[in-house]
Amino acid sequence: AYISFQTDIMADEGTASTSTAPAPKVVEYDPVTGVPAEFNEYLPKDSEEYKKWKALQEGPEAVEKLTLKDKEGNEIEKQLPGGKVKKKQKPQIVLEIASKGGKRKVTNITGLELFGVKLSEASKTFKQKFACGCSVTKTATGTEQIEMQGDFLHQVPDILIKNYSKYITKADVFFIGEDKKKANYYDDGSDDDE
Repeated sequence: AYISFQTDIMADEGTASTSTAPAPKVVEYDPVTGVPAEFNEYLPKDSEEYKKWKALQEGPEAVEKLTLKDKEGNEIEKQLPGGKVKKKQKPQIVLEIASKGGKRKVTNITGLELFGVKLSEASKTFKQKFACGCSVTKTATGTEQIEMQGDFLHQVPDILIKNYSKYITKADVFFIGEDKKKANYYDDGSDDDE
């Protein structure tokens, strides 16, 4: 009985192998996203592939949605809540003195790269001029800054204007004082001017 049971299983397997298996399903991948088309809407919303796919879905009218027009058809500026108009920020160089480890002070210079100044070259210039440790570091926001060991708040702006006058003007140099407010370094009436 045992042997016949095995032969019955083999006979069943033989009949199963002779039947036609279903044809493999052909999956077409989206050329933009690289995934099957039915998965496009489930991609992460912040991924580049999703953004490209969504823009293609919306077509040329998506660009028209980005501009605001009043009743007469004139284009108006986008506004913040409360009707305020967002101003485009002009690039600035910001100087700040920070304490590091008690009495030690460091001078941080941010925004130089926005004026086309190479931070590594500026760092070398400051290192030679002030005979101090000076390096290019990353800030918490991901931008780069120059960090100098010591308090050089009153010397750095003049050197910036002198060395990089074709890129930087006096109106571009700001500092953050002890009250944590940003002010133009060269404004008249500032008590930090020398």
